[in-house]
Amino acid sequence: MKRIQKIAAILTAAWMTAAAMPAPAAADGTREVLVTDTQELIAALADAQAGDEIILREGIYEQGEWIGKWAVFFAEASGTAEKPITIRSEDPAHPAELCGVDQENKIVLWITGDYWRIEDLCLHDAQKGIVLDKSCHSVISGCEVYGIGSEGIHLRDDSSYCLIENCKIHDTGTVTPKYGEGIYIGSAVGTEGYGFDCHYNTVRGCDISRVAAECIDIKEFTNGTLVEDCTFDGSCISGENGANSFIEIKGNDVIIRRNTGYRNGCEKQLYGFDLYAPLPEWGQNVRIYENTLYLDSAEVSTLAGWKCSAYAFRNTVDPPECTVNKNANRIMDILDIDYPGDADGNALLNGEDARILTDALHGRQVPYLSGKDADLDGDGEVDAFDLALLKRRLREETDPPVFTVRYKTEQPGKWRASNGLGNHTVTFTVKAKPGTIINSAIMYWDPNAPNEETGKNGKTISKPLGKLAPDADGRLTVSVGLPEDAVSLALDIWDYLEGKEKLDESLLEIERITAVRNPV
Repeated sequence: MKRIQKIAAILTAAWMTAAAMPAPAAADGTREVLVTDTQELIAALADAQAGDEIILREGIYEQGEWIGKWAVFFAEASGTAEKPITIRSEDPAHPAELCGVDQENKIVLWITGDYWRIEDLCLHDAQKGIVLDKSCHSVISGCEVYGIGSEGIHLRDDSSYCLIENCKIHDTGTVTPKYGEGIYIGSAVGTEGYGFDCHYNTVRGCDISRVAAECIDIKEFTNGTLVEDCTFDGSCISGENGANSFIEIKGNDVIIRRNTGYRNGCEKQLYGFDLYAPLPEWGQNVRIYENTLYLDSAEVSTLAGWKCSAYAFRNTVDPPECTVNKNANRIMDILDIDYPGDADGNALLNGEDARILTDALHGRQVPYLSGKDADLDGDGEVDAFDLALLKRRLREETDPPVFTVRYKTEQPGKWRASNGLGNHTVTFTVKAKPGTIINSAIMYWDPNAPNEETGKNGKTISKPLGKLAPDADGRLTVSVGLPEDAVSLALDIWDYLEGKEKLDESLLEIERITAVRNPV
């Protein structure tokens, strides 16, 4: 009996050893490494090489000892485009759990190499969940991160072209609320020891809830971040350290689209999205569109951001009284875009438009198709000939888009346009009675204009237009080119005359207000 037990023990030990060791390399050099416990995982990460697939059996992997890096699990190898390094759960329905010691210390998983795929893992109980440093072209997919003292996932130290998709991130900022972001991209000015170039990263399809700071923080010095198809819960936003919105945007050329946010009664959340420029050249050229925000209170602004330039369009907000913050001097609130060839209607003309139009012609579902801008030949149909014209247009220099902007009627005959119109030529189109005469002026605030009365910069500029007559159809158009920081643009009509008879200004209608960016 003892002999049988001894043989069984030897066989069991041999099987466990084999499970922890890499399988023989395939012809292309790739290996599968099956991991069943913490020490095997540490060894697999230390020995990782391009093409490895590290597969974790269901279970809890934890390590409380200091092993030379400020992380529970650490790897610095790099994969390649053809041979990424993958670490994943064997069964996504029963993910492996990687956990730290407590929520004040260490990173659960710290990667410092390129081309990694981190898939279907559960990570919890540390100061930070996943950190990528100097890691480009890496993917974090299907992971759950929670019980984290500071930020859940951090792309840092020159990590670019990475993708975070379909992750569930919750209960972050449990120790220090002002540092409790769900996802953090880049590093703040003044941070030492890390590279700032974290560009063209994508966050897609993530569910972020019960976070103490912002759901996503996009730092200065970053370009081209894309956030799409995510869901945000603002119920635990703390208001500390400026944490008062679903996303704080400090980078340039950011796109925020097709996300859904729920404020859930959080009194500390003051904005849907907050743009901030810690340096003058950052927080610029942001596009925020097709988002749905449930903000609970008309006192909450959809967008805020002083001296940050952004285009906001096709967003749905509840309650509808929520508007762009009045101090958002460079944020344009857009009703429509006219830009021939711009198939996806985002005021950009690029290869994405050709892809969207191709998908639509093949009957594939597309997020949005601008029929009027995709119909390049104007025949009332979107077809293959329009796609051919679009590809030609992509090779040519094109005119800028024409924006139809939001406005409000302040009184009969006076309309004030959206902010964000600096550096644009703005045209008011008014509908009046043919044969009448109109006296009017355009007014705006120029913060840089010397004011003789105060001795400081900043005054209202008024440009009387004199007597103007609408055309035979009753239309009157007036235009003005604006300097960079102009705000509070209004058209004011004070006389509306038919012969000597003064007509009621309330009979006038504004058809639209359009803006075209001034030539550089």
